Amino acid sequence: MTTHVRKRWSPRLRTAGALLLLGGTVALADRLLPRAPDPLLGAERPPAVVAVAAAMLLVGAAMFWLGRRWR
Repeated sequence: MTTHVRKRWSPRLRTAGALLLLGGTVALADRLLPRAPDPLLGAERPPAVVAVAAAMLLVGAAMFWLGRRWR
């Protein structure tokens, strides 16, 4: 890729990666910390939350790393 394209997409990748990392961290913290039952979901929280949070962390880290590398 050309340098212009890298300079254009590098901050966007870093920002998107950082937001995904933040979202994944918050999702994991929300899943792990004790709290009152959610009125919409009831007492049971879906186990897929951990898988989605882990995917967000992996994709976010990859995007952030690529954005830093392209700088």
